[in-house]
Amino acid sequence: MFTMIPKKRELKMRNAILRGIYEDNLRIIGKHSNALSDKAPSFLKKMFLFFFIVLLAVLGHWNYQNLSLFSEFPEKQITASLITQEPSSLGTELQQLPAEKSVSPSDYKAFLSGPDIPLSRVFGLEVKTIMIDPGHGGSDSGTAGKMGTKEKDIALDIAKRLRERLKKYGNYNVLMTHEQDSTLPLNKRVELARLGRADLFISLHLNYLPSKPINIIETYYFGPSSDAKTLKLAERENIGSQYGLSDFKEIIMKIGDKLKLQESKELASSIQKVLFLNSKKHNGNVYNSGIKRAPFVVLLGVDVPAVLVEVSCLSNREEEIELNTESHRENIARYLQAGILDYLNKGEKSYEAKRHTTAR
Repeated sequence: MFTMIPKKRELKMRNAILRGIYEDNLRIIGKHSNALSDKAPSFLKKMFLFFFIVLLAVLGHWNYQNLSLFSEFPEKQITASLITQEPSSLGTELQQLPAEKSVSPSDYKAFLSGPDIPLSRVFGLEVKTIMIDPGHGGSDSGTAGKMGTKEKDIALDIAKRLRERLKKYGNYNVLMTHEQDSTLPLNKRVELARLGRADLFISLHLNYLPSKPINIIETYYFGPSSDAKTLKLAERENIGSQYGLSDFKEIIMKIGDKLKLQESKELASSIQKVLFLNSKKHNGNVYNSGIKRAPFVVLLGVDVPAVLVEVSCLSNREEEIELNTESHRENIARYLQAGILDYLNKGEKSYEAKRHTTAR
């Protein structure tokens, strides 16, 4: 029989509860209302409020879905409105509030099934910290050119230049996984990204194509690949990760992180576009290998949008010579900065990367 209580009566009880809260707010700020007599004992008012709370709980109506009068306002907005409104207008406004529609978990499937929904913008997520990861280091020199140029040295130098350029921009906290020529396993790089609360992770590398001594630029984000060349490259870059097979039970669950996938792809696209177009202006023989998905462990382990950029190719002799000049390394850092800023500003402003022909 309890379920037959009219909706008007239920709303009336809710309004009474809110009116009691309103009166308490008035007392807190030193004001009084004529709605309730100042002579009435305070414990009676509290008992009155308690009675209705218990009654609503018994009736089964005091739950999240039925709190329609709270759901339409943020918490701060409720408090402010209750304090500033007159008692006579409070009940009228509450009666005009629309009833909240019950939300089912299936309603959130759109976030996962809609391929074009940018989740970072849906939830207003911002980038505060950028972590730059110079590839290889220490006993792991990476690849090397015929002149003896080591990947680890060029990657570290460009990473430092990129960090300084982004720091001068002033809007972000810019970190590096390592600043010296030191050995750093991939799992430690991932851990540093977590400890540093990185919002973006950018790993810098240089390619080597022994069968094709050309200069190519390509950018990767995590994902499966059927390309033999990509898988071979991933195998080489994943050596010495220090991850065990048991670690992948937990880590493999991150593959389905849609937000990370969306933003990683967008970041990769922005960096690749700016880096290639500007490099092409200087060297017409550079080739655009595009953005690709690849199973790099360092990209899988990081929880945030992450990319691995092959900024140049040491198997090309002319490019190796160029990479040994400060001006060329500075320009690569400049192009990377422009690509990152384009991503961060979602294309609202394009950052031009002017090439410098002299060393700093």
